[in-house]
Amino acid sequence: MYRVEVLDRIKTPLVNKFYDQYSVKGRANKQDQLWVVYYKAQIVAACRLQNKDDFLFLSTVFVAPEYRSKGLAKLLISTLLKRQNKTIYTFAYKNLADLYHSIGFNQVLTYTLALQALFNIYTHRNIVALKYP
Repeated sequence: MYRVEVLDRIKTPLVNKFYDQYSVKGRANKQDQLWVVYYKAQIVAACRLQNKDDFLFLSTVFVAPEYRSKGLAKLLISTLLKRQNKTIYTFAYKNLADLYHSIGFNQVLTYTLALQALFNIYTHRNIVALKYP
């Protein structure tokens, strides 16, 4: 029914088309690992995993509104976590922090300089910095 996969870099425009359809601000690029959930042949959820110098950064997690509350964000994130071997950080909206905690993310207590610089860009949003594992 639902299929999770990492996309080939050549398919990056498909994720941006999905994001554009819902006015999502993030833009995928060919340097990102792009993960999607398909329902039949349609992308219904996507996220970006950006490779930073000493960590991975999970961003732009989005599930199409008509597919929410079906566990797809959890399925997407849990699946990609199994295929990574570096520390992963993300900035989650506070109202979604419980979802990330249920997957195994913990709140960041100590920031590296690179993570602090990234976090400073997003401080105007209602977010919390999280780390896996």
